[in-house]
Amino acid sequence: RIMLIALLFLVVVPTSTIALSTTPQPPKKTVVIIGGGWAGYTTAATLGKLEDKVNIQVLEASPLNSGGGLAGGWRTREGRAIEGGVHGFWREYTNTFKIMEEEIGLSLDSVLSPYTPSVLHSKNGRVATAPVLKSSSPPIPDFNKGRLSLLASALPAPLDTALLADFDPARLSLKDRISAVGLLSGWVDFVQDSPSSWLLYDDIDAEKFFKEYGGVTAKLYDELVSPLLAVLPMGPGNDISASAAISCFHVFALQSKGAFDVRWPRGTISELIFTPWREKLESKGIQIRGGKRVKELERVTEGGGVSVKTEDGEEIEADAVILCVGGTSAKKLREGSNLLKEADATSGMEKLRGVTCVAVRIWLEAAAGGETSGLGGGIHGSTKMPKAVAKKMKDSPIAVVGPGVMDGLEETGFCIYDLGRMHEEQRDADTACLEVDFYRADFIADMTDTEVVSFSLAAVSSALKIDPLNATVVDNAIVRARQAVSHFDVGSARASPPTRIGRNVYAAGDYVDRSGHASWSTEKSVVTGKQAALAVAEDLGLGLRGGVEVLKPPVDTAQLALLRRTAKALRGVVGEGTLPLPAPWAPKIWRK
Repeated sequence: RIMLIALLFLVVVPTSTIALSTTPQPPKKTVVIIGGGWAGYTTAATLGKLEDKVNIQVLEASPLNSGGGLAGGWRTREGRAIEGGVHGFWREYTNTFKIMEEEIGLSLDSVLSPYTPSVLHSKNGRVATAPVLKSSSPPIPDFNKGRLSLLASALPAPLDTALLADFDPARLSLKDRISAVGLLSGWVDFVQDSPSSWLLYDDIDAEKFFKEYGGVTAKLYDELVSPLLAVLPMGPGNDISASAAISCFHVFALQSKGAFDVRWPRGTISELIFTPWREKLESKGIQIRGGKRVKELERVTEGGGVSVKTEDGEEIEADAVILCVGGTSAKKLREGSNLLKEADATSGMEKLRGVTCVAVRIWLEAAAGGETSGLGGGIHGSTKMPKAVAKKMKDSPIAVVGPGVMDGLEETGFCIYDLGRMHEEQRDADTACLEVDFYRADFIADMTDTEVVSFSLAAVSSALKIDPLNATVVDNAIVRARQAVSHFDVGSARASPPTRIGRNVYAAGDYVDRSGHASWSTEKSVVTGKQAALAVAEDLGLGLRGGVEVLKPPVDTAQLALLRRTAKALRGVVGEGTLPLPAPWAPKIWRK
């Protein structure tokens, strides 16, 4: 009887009322990310949180597929580690540090050095040593500032740095340093997240702003401002926009106490950071494909999809595409893609320019007589470097050098690194390892390798004011990045695209959305990578925002906030589109 009732129930009752209810899942969206650097990997990692809703492909032009973009590296046939320049991590790289710790699972102390002092050189010699302003280990050099340290601890940035930095009195007098006060009205008037501020100051070159508007002395400009412009935004003042200079200096040095403090990788970024990061992404099903240079984007006729065409003939149909390449690469891609040409947001890309960087790594025979010890900064306090170099770099393994130290370097800045004091691998080698990274170095890129090595050794000798180096060169490796680094010249802010550049087409990188988040370089790439991923998820209806946070830059100090309120009130009186009054002692009264 029971069996009969059960059979009747199965026959009469519809199956849908007794089966588990199942809702068909929509097909996964396909997202293509062009570029495998900080912006590309960050975008992939952020969208990877939706692995059940998206298929993600990262297309990297380099066949090495090592990750890192311009910061990537590899090994020579002899097994020596090389990379496209040494990259620092500033204290306010909060979004970058969060990615490293939470997304990749790295311990910052295992891959980065303690915060390290920096030594600045002009064409005339050492200008200043900037101390680490927050806790550090090993201890920073003692500059015998005594009670000034207590006073500096109570002062806001940048007064603390100005007070504690070890300036060479032969380079800069107190009068020279005080002349920088003339820049105050422009600094507080410029608002990082205000498009109108960017456009106003973007029409002025930095040299004119500092000299004719701010009234800084010629010595302050030549000894301090010019060297910093040459290595941060990477250009001479007359070819850098004032908006870029103000923003860059604010982010890297002025926005908070210790903003100029920097940590350095203990090896190559590609091996320490991008290799484990790639493994993490691939474990989530994200495809990372090397040797896939994209030549064209084309709109799919049905729907809003985009066809991605590579130089090797492959065609990928995507629901969304994110350009995570440098500005000049994006410009080149636009030239071959009607889809991008027709987008109003990309019209400025045709004006984007690039800076050529040349990274030179030289392995030298270890100095005779053993290592030089008792050195400050870095991970290790001794070096196999030639004695004269070790002595001149006693406070730090990093020397930041401005332009003009020798013929051919009139507009070229560079950094000198003693990698034996910075990288574990180089420390354990039986050679000294010297790196020289040149910025705005087109003519150096055209030299032969032999010429580049000789020129680099001569540049080091000239910058450090020592006799010509005659150490035996054991090996060398040179990376030429032609027109590859973003150039922030006059008018570049107008050419900066937003994150959304067209229907289902997006952009991320250090040149994107300049008037947005107050960040530069690696941090800007990470921030815009997150922002692009959020925009994609929102436009495709994937629902991601609650699980992603873009950390905000530091808030203004109380003193700076007060000055900004005053500047805003004055702006309401004088109106928009006009600069505040220049310094009273400026060489000439000048208006936009």
